[in-house]
Amino acid sequence: MKTMTFITGASRGLGLALARASLKPGDTVITMERNPVPDLVEQAQSIGCEFVQFPVNLIDLNAGISLLQWWLAQGGTETFERIILINNAGTLGPVGFIEEQTAQAVADCLRINYESPMLLTQAFLRETQSLKAEKRIMNISTGAARRSVPGWAMYCSTKAALDRFTATVAMDESRKENGAKLCSIAPGVVDTDMQKNVRSCDPYDFPQVERFEALYQNKQLSKPDEVAQKLLRYLLSDAFGLEPIADIRNINC
Repeated sequence: MKTMTFITGASRGLGLALARASLKPGDTVITMERNPVPDLVEQAQSIGCEFVQFPVNLIDLNAGISLLQWWLAQGGTETFERIILINNAGTLGPVGFIEEQTAQAVADCLRINYESPMLLTQAFLRETQSLKAEKRIMNISTGAARRSVPGWAMYCSTKAALDRFTATVAMDESRKENGAKLCSIAPGVVDTDMQKNVRSCDPYDFPQVERFEALYQNKQLSKPDEVAQKLLRYLLSDAFGLEPIADIRNINC
């Protein structure tokens, strides 16, 4: 099935692994990240995949939305049988007591973790509504969206908002003849730079830092490539979207 895939935050970690695993002969992959990765271009060229990287900082909401709208407005989108949006970009945000954080740090976390995927989803649905292609949106969430973690007020709350937004839009899309399928999915504890940031937190700000250090020392962190492969298998499966809020660790695919 000829597929066009948009991925945010694809310069490292899980996003980079998702971009690499999405490169298929005859498909098109468009990524948005602050730092493009040259070797992905070489990989795509070697297998005959159209691949475009846009250097975008999602703090600038208009930049990402304008690029998505511009690309989907180009001729040829009607030739694709499936169009995918993966909102992967995210940030841990400010850690510690909320009253000790700057207003800018709080606003930036809200923008990256919630505003950006929300508005990109809105633009994606608007620009693809007349297309006959199958449409799927995967929002990368976290287990922390489903419980309270001391010191992570912004991370927990913005990802929880993303979960609820996804589930509500999924209900709306199910009422359409060719509505999109959506899922906000937790990938588990993955060995990425965000985990390094977590382990570097002061226990005063983040009382559970020892737990994450133990996960790292005991080699209990999942590898980005393995998680990306499982996420994409689920994304392309018939089961995708049946549960709009999910955890990849609970899915067999």
